Amino acid sequence: MASQAPAGNGWLIQLGSFASRGNAERLAQQLKSGGFHASVSESSGGGRKLYRVRIGPVADHAAAEQLAVKLRAAGHPGSLVPR
Repeated sequence: MASQAPAGNGWLIQLGSFASRGNAERLAQQLKSGGFHASVSESSGGGRKLYRVRIGPVADHAAAEQLAVKLRAAGHPGSLVPR
């Protein structure tokens, strides 16, 4: 598995953004069942809450790319996000 980044550094892979916390939690649980360390974070913008499902952070861009390849192979496409 990719090396973890120090707090506040590294790259994340975002796999979804949902208006429903339940939908975000379901995706996070699917990912966890597949062996990935997923988390759900809440963000507010434009007067509404969104729940983002992300994996990471990992130490560097190359590690994030490798993790993204594993996720795509498992049927979970995502986007790389610098932290």
